[in-house]
This record gives sequence, C-alpha cells and structure tokens, in this order.
Amino acid sequence: MIPRPLQAPVAVVMFDLDFTLWDLSGVIPHAEQVCQGLLEQRYPAVAERFDIESQRSLRVELAEQHPELAHDVTRLRRASLERIGAAAGYQGTALQALVEEAFTAFIDARHAVTLYDDTLPLLRALRGQVRLGALTNGNADVHRIGLGEYFDFTLSAVELGAAKPSHLVYETAARRADAPPAQIVHVGDDVHTDVYGAANFGMQAVWLNRDGADWPDEVPAVPHHAVGSLAELEGMLLGLLRAA
Repeated sequence: MIPRPLQAPVAVVMFDLDFTLWDLSGVIPHAEQVCQGLLEQRYPAVAERFDIESQRSLRVELAEQHPELAHDVTRLRRASLERIGAAAGYQGTALQALVEEAFTAFIDARHAVTLYDDTLPLLRALRGQVRLGALTNGNADVHRIGLGEYFDFTLSAVELGAAKPSHLVYETAARRADAPPAQIVHVGDDVHTDVYGAANFGMQAVWLNRDGADWPDEVPAVPHHAVGSLAELEGMLLGLLRAA
C-alpha cells in the first residue's frame, strides 16, 4: 500500500456507485427473483424451462460467445431473456414484449437500493463546490435513484463498451470532467477497478474501505488515500476546498 494524501487543487470528484454510495447487498438476487416471478405469472412456459440459475449460466455463456456484450450488462440480460423466450416458442412482437416486461421488472427492482447514511450529506456538501461525476461498471442510473440533481456527468461501461479499470474509461471520464487527471478525485470501494484504475491514470484515488480490509496481494500497489467512511472523506475534501 502506498499512502497518498489528497492534494489541492481538486476540480472534480467522481464516485463509483454500487457499494460506494449505496448498499447493493442482496439487491441483484432480489431483482432476479422479481423477474422470475413475472415470468411465472405472465410467461409460465419460459419459467418452467429456465430458472434463475440456468439464466445466470446462459448469461455467462453469452458473454463468452459475444465478448462485445461482456461490459454491457443491460444488453447481456436482454439477450438472455430473448434467448429463453425464443426457446419457449415466442417470436416477433410477443417475444419483444416478453423481453421488455421481464427486463423492466428486473431493472426497477435493481434500483431499490438503500443509500449509506453518509452519502447524501457528502453530496450536499460538495454540490456547487466542485464538479461531481459517477463512474460505474453496472447499469445503475443515479436519476432513477433520485440522486441525479447532484451529478454533473455520469459514465457507465454500458455506454462506453469498456469497464474499469480500463484506461479508456478513465480517459473518457477525464475528458467529460474537463479537468486534468491530477485534479480529479475518484472514490470507490473496489481496489482493482476503482483505486488501481484511477491511480494508474494519474487521478487522486480514494479507497472507501468501510470494513478495514487489507490491500489484496494480487493487485499492484498504487498511490492512494484510504478512508473508512464518506463522512471522513467529506471533511478532507471540504478542508482542501476551503484552503484553496
């Protein structure tokens, strides 16, 4: 681990979403159960042939067969729904209706998340002080969760066709942020995708380590700052911004 205190000037603060701004524990399995329940009610022939586990296996298979889908979790899930619907005999507009209904049930439940207690205070404190961005490998939408008003820009692997820690993701984020990497703070819970990825591109990387975990041996050490909560980060950033 290579400690690196945050340094002024800070023009932009970017956040990972899942497990950084909100707790995703159990959310995806619940969303998959909601989707399966809809299939059982509306499309029983599909539900009888494909349970949740077999659909997960199918998505893995599709990702291996179509690498272009690997970073687009929305297209991947839609493709798997289309595959299982077709296997049960649906086609044309009936098949597209199945895909839309099932995916909508899933994605609505996927956004039923619980914000961490320190999320809103941090966003409120930073709004108007610096530009705020969201950078995610998933298909979460800050607008659907009610946080859209706090963010100046958002980027996702779905949009870019690449995922963190790819240089392409952080390069695109820096362009969208309209700031040099050294003036961008990126905050995330994942050591590899967030901390390593951001630091490797020259950003100020912050590891949100709520559980006090050790730096994993398999990830190369990079300069970063670790915090145990967003409240701790809030104080640090406000101190920097007020001193600038």
